[in-house]
Amino acid sequence: MKHFSLSKAVFMAASLALLGLTVANAQEKFSPVIVIHGGTSGLDLTKEEFKIREEPMKKALLAGQAVLEKGGSAMDAVTAAIMVLEDDPNFNAGKGAVFTSDGFNELDASIMDGSTKKAGAVAMARHIKNPILGARLVMDKTWHTLVAGEGADKLAKENGLEMVDQKYFFTQFRYDALQKAKEKQKLLLDSEKAKKTSLNLHERPYLGTVGAIALDKNGNLAAATSTGGMTNKMTGRIGDSPIIGSGTYADNDSVAVSCTGTGDIYMRV
Repeated sequence: MKHFSLSKAVFMAASLALLGLTVANAQEKFSPVIVIHGGTSGLDLTKEEFKIREEPMKKALLAGQAVLEKGGSAMDAVTAAIMVLEDDPNFNAGKGAVFTSDGFNELDASIMDGSTKKAGAVAMARHIKNPILGARLVMDKTWHTLVAGEGADKLAKENGLEMVDQKYFFTQFRYDALQKAKEKQKLLLDSEKAKKTSLNLHERPYLGTVGAIALDKNGNLAAATSTGGMTNKMTGRIGDSPIIGSGTYADNDSVAVSCTGTGDIYMRV
């Protein structure tokens, strides 16, 4: 089982998945691989902040590896890894989701099977404890690809997924980040104050989107992504994470990718 550094960027995750498939074809056998990411925030975390996220990332990686080592599918492996990170408040997915400008937590997630090209996604979900399970539900139980808002929550509830109240997603440091973001917006309206204040408007706006890609023993690729979006985003905003072909993609003939960053730009290019 190949085990890669936790701090790899998304482009490295994509290239590793492609490399794993190419080498496997040359040897006529497949060595399972899983790669995960915890968002672009790793680029500017302090050592202390990284340490807090390192343990859950190891736990997530091991969860995915355990599935592959038992001969499980790439789909099950990426699902298992993502769920671990969604349950950890230090990542911007599930439990640790950021707040919209109106004070809500709206979650997006997607998953894709490289062997069948089937995919599923949810967006603007407010009550699904593990949005990645909602995404997989869309893929497995409907003929749609993306279900959003109340429809996503209703589908999840009707199919027995664990549902939670909005307060489950509350974390103080995410709430504080929202207040800071709102204050910076106010300062922008006063040019004199703005000149005297350091306005890093993109200070950790998407801290901790999570993703995973995997190659199983049968040569099948899978990719999955989960996020709460960007701090202070408009209520109802949907980024790249639940968009197949933008934030998530998997194809056995080419590559598996899970993206992280400013989704509004990703979707344009």
